[in-house]
Amino acid sequence: MQLKRLSSLVLTLYALSAVVLFLAVGIVLAQVEPYATAMNRMDDGLLLDWLLTEWGRGPGSKVLTVWFLGLCAAVAVLMLNLCACTWTKLLPRLKNESRFHAWLLFLAHVLMLLILLGHLSQMTMGFKEEGVKLLSGQSKTFPGDLLITVERVHFVNDPAFLNLTYRQGRRAHTREVFNRAENTVRLSIWQGPQKLAEGDLRMLEPLLAGKIRVTLSDFFRADTGEKNRVGAVLAVVSNPLTHFFFAFYFAWIVVYLLLTVKAFLRGSTLPTNAQESDCRNSL
Repeated sequence: MQLKRLSSLVLTLYALSAVVLFLAVGIVLAQVEPYATAMNRMDDGLLLDWLLTEWGRGPGSKVLTVWFLGLCAAVAVLMLNLCACTWTKLLPRLKNESRFHAWLLFLAHVLMLLILLGHLSQMTMGFKEEGVKLLSGQSKTFPGDLLITVERVHFVNDPAFLNLTYRQGRRAHTREVFNRAENTVRLSIWQGPQKLAEGDLRMLEPLLAGKIRVTLSDFFRADTGEKNRVGAVLAVVSNPLTHFFFAFYFAWIVVYLLLTVKAFLRGSTLPTNAQESDCRNSL
């Protein structure tokens, strides 16, 4: 009886509504001080570390911590609902309906659960450091005897573009002003005496080395004397489950596309939420 209640569509709708509500509140908080400053610190490292240190930083941080815990609770309820729905409604259907259709639905639910667990691992495992600013020739050490060195920064556009504010940069960020393909950063990743990887970074093209992922998030301008130098702003993340996390995401997209095609061929309409469609037995 408890599992049936946990798998009910009513609980699904309540949990989804709570998640949407908390996200909407988060959007509002991100625009207002002191909450905006506290929220910006969330991206600097692991969310678990942020959560453990944020509470004592002032009233704004306390409100933001309560908001984040509420969001986590809503997502946890949604995960329980997803597990219960998979156990009580999808497993029995593997025997009674078309094997291909039933297995697709089952895989969609299981992969979504794995993706949510992957998000949890991104919050709690390994390390994460955003906003790492390095000029050409500079290095920085990280946990696990990790060393990242920027060998060269190649910026072909006018460095004055980098002095714009965030909003100005968003409006001016065109192909003529910023050449994504040619603006590159050459870096190497070392662990002790062993070189793990070396390559060029571009925007939206991270460099992977085992469980290490280095992303180029921006460039910055460092005026030293009469010489203008451009450096790189990096995000460094280490997580042992990173490859599995992205593999689950890719697999979920493939499964959902197959469900979409199958629904189209059958002439039915596919709901926007796979879990809701399963609980309604509409597919």
